[in-house]
Amino acid sequence: MKKEVTAGVRICSSPEMVQELLKIGLIKVLLISEDVPYEKRKQIFTGKRIILTRQHCVDLGEEETELRKYQPVDGLMTGILKGLQEEKFPGLCADNGNGRILGVYSPVHRIGKTTFSLKLGKALAQSEDVLYLNLETYAGMGGYFRDQDAPDLANVLYYAKQERDDIGIRIASMVKRMGDLDYIPPMKVWTDLRAVHTEEWKTLFERLISQSVYSVIILDIGNGMEDVFQLLRLCDQILMPCAEDVYAMAKIAQYQHMLKVLRYQELESRTMYINMGKNMRQTVKETAELLKESTEKRFFYAEGRTTS
Repeated sequence: MKKEVTAGVRICSSPEMVQELLKIGLIKVLLISEDVPYEKRKQIFTGKRIILTRQHCVDLGEEETELRKYQPVDGLMTGILKGLQEEKFPGLCADNGNGRILGVYSPVHRIGKTTFSLKLGKALAQSEDVLYLNLETYAGMGGYFRDQDAPDLANVLYYAKQERDDIGIRIASMVKRMGDLDYIPPMKVWTDLRAVHTEEWKTLFERLISQSVYSVIILDIGNGMEDVFQLLRLCDQILMPCAEDVYAMAKIAQYQHMLKVLRYQELESRTMYINMGKNMRQTVKETAELLKESTEKRFFYAEGRTTS
């Protein structure tokens, strides 16, 4: 089963039940109604408290966070995660740092790369925690991604630069969903995307792997990136959608030639060529099965990241 956040939830119908759980150290955060007066809330639990309100809590303490209870479940979850941003809460991180970064890239245009990336992400997300990031200069706001007013990848990059270890919480409160697949809305201005240096991407990916719940990160990489080959070098595996027509094969051949000329030959050894001439559903299924069969997780960062 796909894991959202590694945290247990206990329902207590009395202060006495809370005290019993406190004795065995099971409470990190307490959600409690505003109907319980402040002094009573403080007496019940002195740690982090999130107050469920109808409108506004009139006796909210400085150490408390309020959250409106009459809203969709996703909104409640986002509010809880935001309330934990100052806490060192390990349940918002993966069990280990051995995640995989899958880069989907192709020199062949209009081949269904983004559709393939999203469908593959959804397939993998049935059994793993998967995050999709679109790194195209024109991702198509209003097409696949309709969250034009939501925080986007630029915000995530900003948080990754901070000397804090709460990016898992930040991410969890910003992600959007397509079925089982989580994604961050892409940058709206392509010049901002191209201005991001490889080291900044590297920092972001490493922090996502080590400080979030995600075991798989899918990068949908466009040709407009500032240094495509350096970005591909950060990927554990490269999936390259291609076709069998003469023009598509010529583009693939030129890409392979450039790898040799620019001395990126090691990328070829971890590239999986995906024939897009077949049925999309079957192609995604076969690719997902091949990825799942690869039990050995290898890391290929040229700098900083080593083999596990």
